[in-house]
Order: sequence, then C-alpha cells, then structure tokens
Amino acid sequence: MRDSGRAVVVTGVGICCHLGDDPGQIGSMLREGRPLPFVRHPPAVEAGARCQIFGSYRGELALPRQQARFMGRGALMACKAALAALAQSRLERRDIAVVAGSGTGDVATHIEIHEKLSHPGGMHKVSPTVIPRIMASTVSANLSAVLRTTGPSFSASAACAGGAYNILLAAELIEHGHVEAAIAGAAEVADAHFHAGFDAMRAFNGQDNGHPERASRPYAADRAGFVFGEGAGMLVLETAAHAAARGAEVLGVVRGYGMSSDGTGEMVSPSEEGAVLAMERALRHAAVDPGTVDYVNAHGTSTPLGDVTEVRALRRVFKGRRVPYSSTKGYTGHAISAAGAIEAIFTLMMLRGGWIAPCVNAEPLDAEIDDYPPVLRPTAAPLRLALSNSLGFGATNVSLVLGR
Repeated sequence: MRDSGRAVVVTGVGICCHLGDDPGQIGSMLREGRPLPFVRHPPAVEAGARCQIFGSYRGELALPRQQARFMGRGALMACKAALAALAQSRLERRDIAVVAGSGTGDVATHIEIHEKLSHPGGMHKVSPTVIPRIMASTVSANLSAVLRTTGPSFSASAACAGGAYNILLAAELIEHGHVEAAIAGAAEVADAHFHAGFDAMRAFNGQDNGHPERASRPYAADRAGFVFGEGAGMLVLETAAHAAARGAEVLGVVRGYGMSSDGTGEMVSPSEEGAVLAMERALRHAAVDPGTVDYVNAHGTSTPLGDVTEVRALRRVFKGRRVPYSSTKGYTGHAISAAGAIEAIFTLMMLRGGWIAPCVNAEPLDAEIDDYPPVLRPTAAPLRLALSNSLGFGATNVSLVLGR
C-alpha cells in the first residue's frame, strides 16, 4: 500500500534541447505548433551517412574548469538543466538523491583515448580525468559532485526509457522514505559512434537531408525513421509535505508509474503487448481509471512500425475511446535516454497550462490511424491527468502518470 502522505510532486524543471533552454519559450513553441528545422551534422556529412541531420542544442555550456574537468558534453548539459531546475524549485538542502544518466558514457572521450593509444607511447598521453567521463554513471556522479549532495546517487541505463526510469526510481526513493527530495532525469548528446550505429540500422530518416524542417514526422504516412536530438531534462521531486513546508510552488504530481518488458525475445522490434502492460500497470499503480486520463504524450519516434504499434496499444488500454495523444519528437527529434525526462517536462507544461502540443508534419496520416488520429492542431484543453510513455530497445518500457 502506498503512503499518501508521501505523494511526490515536482517543484522545478530544467531543460536543454533543440528548442533551446527557456521553458517559457519552449512552451510557447509547443503550444503553437512551431518547430525549428533540424541542422546538418558535420561529422555525418563528412562520413557520408544516410542521415546527415540532427536536433542540436546550441546553448552555452560552461562551468569552472575545476568542476568541468571530469565532464563530457552530456554531463555538462545535465548539470545546466539540473541547476536551472534547482533554481526554480529554490531547494537548498544537500541530502537529496541524484538519479540521472545517459544511454552511454562520454563517447567522445573514448574516441580521444583510442586516438592517443594508436600512437607509440600513447598510454602516457591519456588524461587522468578520463574515467569519470567514460563511466556509465558519469551524469549522476558529476551532478552529485557539483551539487555536493549526500543522498544516494546512481544512473539507470534503459535505452530510450532511461530518463523515465530515473524519474520513477527517484520517486520510489522518496515514497519509501529514503530521502525527502531528489533531482532526476537524463542527458544524451551526439557522437560519431551513436550516429553511425543508428544510421547502419536504418532507424534514422535517411531520405530527408534536404528537408530538415519535415524530417521528423511521427504518424505521417510517409515517415521514414527518426532524427536524433540531443538534450537533457531534469526534475526536482519531493514529498508534497516537504514542498508545502517550505512554500514551494508545485508544478505537477507524479501519480504513478508502470514498467514492462515485451516478452517477445526481440531486441529492436516494438511490442504492442509490452506497451499495454506498462500503461495498465501505471494506471493501476496510480489507482486511476483509464477514462479519467485526459492526454497521452506518446513515444512516437517517426519509425514505420513503432508509431502504429503504440497506437494499437492505446486503443486497447482505452478500450476504443479516442484519448487525445501526440508525440513531441517532431519538435526535438528523439533524445534517446533523455527523451523520457524531456517529454515528462513537456507533459507537465501542458497539464499546468491547459493545452496540448499538436503533432507536426504528421499529414497525411498513416491510413491505419485515420479513425484514431493524434492531436494535429493547437488545442486548449482542461487537463488533469496524463500519461507519458517511453518505449526502448531491449523491450524496456515505462509509462508515467502525471497530474496537475
């Protein structure tokens, strides 16, 4: 039985993504359906990749050298988002949990080491700062060091569901009384190995290098794969009682969460059953009826099979009711591990503001969902309860139930 006295609320958010790092400006772009064109990625162009575009974060990443020496770009981006979230929340205590990660350690550092080791005597040229940059927990470890926290600190690695997993694990630490507050989320950045792998898999859209403004188009009949978008999303979570005691503004509530694996033995093919299980378990954990859900922020990456598989799952969970849903990856691209955290923040923005971000570039729609379409136009709506879905490679699925 969950302790209602330890309900988890969100009191701060920080975000860096293709749309920028100003939550107010990002919210306006989502609300009005105004995406930014993606950009050419020079390493992909030079390597002759099929897909040569991605969603870049173009903001400044700067910390004192003493703090930044153990950080790659992902940890720097996570730190910027975390500091913004903490500033909004006005949380000052140090005994908080840090649950944040990325899909990989800093691959740029791996490349740097490899290049040095390819020359005679290269072992002696490797920097003593490389291990904290390449270890899988580089994001949480660096955040904990910079923020000087004393609570538990770790990273969950769960492919495209990693950011959502970090949020729910932080929420569990709070609900079970281990800490009163936590910073949770994920970061992901572009690197040559990441890009080459997805390009070789043909998961990326390799058909629209000349049309970056329409390259990411979840649910469109002619969708051709996803566009990578780097980014970071961080949330400050705490008990409702703790937030009230210090007079913090509450941005939203983590009502519940559900997890599943697909059970099919497939590594990269999505499963309708796995998505259904995650959503049903989330609703059961939150003790809410599917009929009370006002919106679903779908995983929808713009892949031919993944998008319709998730919609089939929505039809089953909501028993044919046309629940309003959309994917925001047409704006940001797919930020892999960071996607779940970024999209949870987007969902909280919608709950708080009373609007739904429309899908962009989605028309003409896939014929399979003509009778069950996503939200396609800017929409005002009194939202109280929403799901945010993250469905990852390796059959790793998470659904978060978020409330106003």
